Amino acid sequence: MNHNHNDFNEWNNVSLMNDEDIDYSVIPEAVLQELALDNELYIATSALVELWMRESTAVAPIAWEILSTSHGDRYLQATALSVLFSADKEKALNYMSEKVTDCEPLLLNEMMKLIIDSPSDFVPSSTSTIFQTIIERFKNLKDEEELIEPDVQQDFMQLYNASSYAKLSPLG
Repeated sequence: MNHNHNDFNEWNNVSLMNDEDIDYSVIPEAVLQELALDNELYIATSALVELWMRESTAVAPIAWEILSTSHGDRYLQATALSVLFSADKEKALNYMSEKVTDCEPLLLNEMMKLIIDSPSDFVPSSTSTIFQTIIERFKNLKDEEELIEPDVQQDFMQLYNASSYAKLSPLG
């Protein structure tokens, strides 16, 4: 393949490959930006992560586009939320505040992981509603496919000393 940064067509057959066969580190940034918004979701997720690892200035706008248009599947959206949180925390917190009440359980799980990993970012009163809403949603999860990862449940509850809610969890 020609490594011409301006020619997406040279890299177009990347979407015909399996995700695990692609070396994302050699793909030009402009192509990664296209791939991150592609409909081949494994490739889109990997391209988004590669842009994040390169600290690309395009990563926050791409992650935001994925989230704001509900592009892709819940896995791509969860990755986009994590990427947006690291690149543009304020925009990610606003998104979380808007979506926490009715987002996919996998996205809720990602929000809980972000809180566990960065608790100091959720102290201000403007973000405390995110925590309260997560607790309410957590209490009401019933379907097995909606279970939050057990280690995330445990770490989240321990972090906020919310053990009184443990008996209400789907695993309780």
